[in-house]
Amino acid sequence: MITKTIEPILDRALSGDDIFPAEGVELLQQTAPEAIALIRDTADKLRHQQAGDTVTYVINRNINFTNICEQHCSFCAFRRDAGEAGSYWLEWGQILEKATDAVQRGATEICMQGGLHPTAKIDGKSLSYYLHLVKTIKAEFPQLHLHAFSPQEVQFIARGDGLSYATVIAALRDAGVGSMPGTAAEVLDDDVRRILCPEKINTATWLEIVSTAHKLGLPTTSTMLSGHIETPQQQIRHLEHLRSLQQIAIERQYPTKITEFILLPFVGQEAPKPLRKRVGRDQPVLADALLLTAVARIYLGKWIPNHQPSWVKLGLAGATTALEWGCNDIGGTLMEEHITTMAGAVGGTCMEVDTLQTAIASLNRPYRQRDTLYGNLI
Repeated sequence: MITKTIEPILDRALSGDDIFPAEGVELLQQTAPEAIALIRDTADKLRHQQAGDTVTYVINRNINFTNICEQHCSFCAFRRDAGEAGSYWLEWGQILEKATDAVQRGATEICMQGGLHPTAKIDGKSLSYYLHLVKTIKAEFPQLHLHAFSPQEVQFIARGDGLSYATVIAALRDAGVGSMPGTAAEVLDDDVRRILCPEKINTATWLEIVSTAHKLGLPTTSTMLSGHIETPQQQIRHLEHLRSLQQIAIERQYPTKITEFILLPFVGQEAPKPLRKRVGRDQPVLADALLLTAVARIYLGKWIPNHQPSWVKLGLAGATTALEWGCNDIGGTLMEEHITTMAGAVGGTCMEVDTLQTAIASLNRPYRQRDTLYGNLI
């Protein structure tokens, strides 16, 4: 029977043991329907064990404060050069207007990220600009959680101002940033990064910045951009990095750690032509995303219990299906999404709370609003 080769792996995962990298690769390489069904069922059982049956969501708003960026990632349809058609850089009043709208619509979180704008400085300092971004919102709405600035943005500030990563992270934390998005990870394998995002930080630097954030009391999320040029071996290497990072945070008793894992399937419809041609499709393959979703739950195990799909990339129907493949959270309302939408995603830019609740209820699962760090709200 085909499933006999993977049953021992899945049984060990269900007993709480970590599976090995080669075993993770073996799971990702399964093609037989009965084997994939067994992987799905195992991931769903682990989800039940580790996070329960209640599906959570957060009311949040994205603020992408600029799309002007000095880098040229091969997958990015969001970035623009200064002065190019479609480029923008929000003024302080516009940022505050968006935050005000978010609060009026019940948001508890602002997720704030942007392009690496080389002239976004105050008094010649990049850090001063980013601190002003934070203070603009926190001065008016101190109750909002700011989930802001990726490891790449931290490196950009540190490099431009001649500061250490720890100095930048501590300053952002003290100004009011509550957590760091684990974006810019793409795939944590430098062979992939040299093709996909050669100007971005390398794997070691991403890991160093995230670990430094944990050490300084700033929680992070974690992500993977999947389904482009990476192999199953490289996908598992990425998950191994995340699992090890979480183990370090826990074993060394850092004050914070990774709060969730989010799979971000590649959307190529408007991506730069060379990568689009190489990948050969415009939208994610749902079956591939679901299998990786399940294997991520199995591989990360008890170390990262919260898993979230991307309704922007998969559509709400796909994201709802992912709740049966190991996910326990359906994400946020977002209210305004530019980065993935400009890449050609068909999932939309905003989701109403009752729409998310209806999707969750269609699986006969209870739902609950949470805060950014998975605390109870409602």
